[in-house]
Amino acid sequence: MPPAERPPSPPAARLGLWAVLLGSALLYGLMALWFPLAPNVGRVPAADIRTFAPTLAGGLAYALLLIALFALLVVAFRRAEAGGVGRRPLPVILGGGLLLALPLLLAYPINATDVYRYVIRGRVAAVYGQSPYVAPPSDFPTDPFLPLAGEWAGETSPYGPLWEIVAAGTAAVAGDNLLLGVLLFKGLALACFLLSGALIWSLWPPGRARPAYALLWAWNPALLLTFALNGHNDALMLLWLVLGYWLGRRGRPAAGLAVMALAALTKPVAVLALPFFFIGFLRQLPAGRPRVRFSALALGGAAALGWLAFLPWAGAGGVWRTPVELALRLAREASGGAGFSPAVWLYMALGRRVSIGTIGLIAGAILLAFGLWLVWRGWRGRSPLRGAADAFFGYLWTALNFRVWYAVWPFPWLLLDAAGPADEAAHYRLRAGLWFLLTSQLSVILYGHVRVFLLGGDQAVAHLLGVPFVFGLPWLLARLPLRLSRSIHTA
Repeated sequence: MPPAERPPSPPAARLGLWAVLLGSALLYGLMALWFPLAPNVGRVPAADIRTFAPTLAGGLAYALLLIALFALLVVAFRRAEAGGVGRRPLPVILGGGLLLALPLLLAYPINATDVYRYVIRGRVAAVYGQSPYVAPPSDFPTDPFLPLAGEWAGETSPYGPLWEIVAAGTAAVAGDNLLLGVLLFKGLALACFLLSGALIWSLWPPGRARPAYALLWAWNPALLLTFALNGHNDALMLLWLVLGYWLGRRGRPAAGLAVMALAALTKPVAVLALPFFFIGFLRQLPAGRPRVRFSALALGGAAALGWLAFLPWAGAGGVWRTPVELALRLAREASGGAGFSPAVWLYMALGRRVSIGTIGLIAGAILLAFGLWLVWRGWRGRSPLRGAADAFFGYLWTALNFRVWYAVWPFPWLLLDAAGPADEAAHYRLRAGLWFLLTSQLSVILYGHVRVFLLGGDQAVAHLLGVPFVFGLPWLLARLPLRLSRSIHTA
């Protein structure tokens, strides 16, 4: 409906939405005061939530803060659905997301200090002229930021070559200013997050529900904490994926898939989503020459981009030696540690009678079989959005390691899948995804404060309680008689 024909927003809904935005901004501002970045930016060892909230009461206060922010998101959703965003909803939504994110830029990354590794590995190339795939940070013992590398000081980069190019450029701009470097990486993640929000808005069908669902992205506490607070590079990975899907939906599938390949060149785990969009784009084309042309352009373009991205890091063994070394590095990391995952829960539940290596092999075989089944379903016409979300969920369920920011990977696909024809299954999955974002954020308190103060520090018991809480509870809570919207396609 054109803006001139849109019915006026109810004043109560408009006032309610602005009140929610203000209340949320105040809570995020509290985080900036509670976990200030500037006075702690060079802290060694790196801080976490228990550094700033060292008591059980402090941990519970943080948990209540998270729950309050998610409750305000639900209220904002209802106000937006009632028309509270006014006649220019997109600026309100993205501007509100920016307002909520600004305090988080000034807050310490309490739940993930990977942003420090971005700075340090970026310096490997920018300052020392070495490849982050060959030289770990520990090769430069006089670097002033080396102590912040922590347990990863002796490890080469686990990220894609495109990310390392971005990291090197960012580190070059920051120079020896650590605070500036952290802020630049945080700002980059925030920009990618907001751009993804604009694309999601564009992909969602027009109607009264579009502003409300766009809020589920732009004002989402888990996403704001992951990207603005922690500055995770998953924001750039997801931006490439969403942009590629956007291009495909606008009749440029070959370009779309090539752009999606940039996601895997940013963070290799993105490769899990690519087969489903390749099949989805392919099925939209007539059989014969159009499909052959698309396949040649898409796969050839992805290969060319991969070659160009790895070219700056090519060593004596040639440009393709680096991706092989990266694959071996990731395989070693995947099999060398374990924590906070359903696979480790099984290991604990079996009384550690089966080795963690065996558990990892079994989990890997399950993931492979699950992935092949999803590909088969995709070839038979299942939505690539569901395939991508399920592939990421499959990885989260079978990987030996889980980190709170992994929970954001399925969310854009769950959100876009709910934009299709009325489908209760899609909305159930989206509700479960929202609850999963909350339980994942709360897991840092369960594995930290609850484990230390209530479980006597017992890691095994924390796993046995934490994994069902994080991975199982969302699917139960999603069955509560609460529909996100009753008017998805109402203009």
